[in-house]
Amino acid sequence: MEFVRINSNDNNYFDDVMNIYKVSFPIFEQRIIKNQIDVLKDGKYNFMAVYENNELVGILLYWDLDNCKYIEHLAISPSLRGKSYGSRILKDFCENNGNIILEIDPPVDDISIKRLKFYSNLGFKLQEFEHIHPPYRKEYKGHKLKIMSFNRNLAEDEYNKFNVFLKERIMKYSENNN
Repeated sequence: MEFVRINSNDNNYFDDVMNIYKVSFPIFEQRIIKNQIDVLKDGKYNFMAVYENNELVGILLYWDLDNCKYIEHLAISPSLRGKSYGSRILKDFCENNGNIILEIDPPVDDISIKRLKFYSNLGFKLQEFEHIHPPYRKEYKGHKLKIMSFNRNLAEDEYNKFNVFLKERIMKYSENNN
């Protein structure tokens, strides 16, 4: 697999990766287009298009924090879902990076429980922190999510550093901060 970093909306792949982004996440989990274009300029943000055999298979959007990587979004092209691309992308990413954090919906229904099992099978551990992800868009409120970390539990101070980074740096690229 080949990972191609998207640094601006002038990139030839921008429209294709944004199409995956738009169809893969609920509207309240998406930045407006202006914020998404702005965040591409942040050196800590990585918007990766993932290709195999010159075919776009998915996107991996993550942040470089001082002590870890935070996966903000991972999505597979709708026509390729169920073919293990998500597992392969995450395995590759986890092999090449140390501490990794991501968020999932609380496991309360079949879909969210399946997602928890997916990440757990790849080595992620569910954390017990009370976590609210701030809203990307003005018309929405923050929403409860669960934190998972790769291959180990987070100390409270590690979670707190992540949460501060989320609120102060990541959410700088949201409608609520414009």
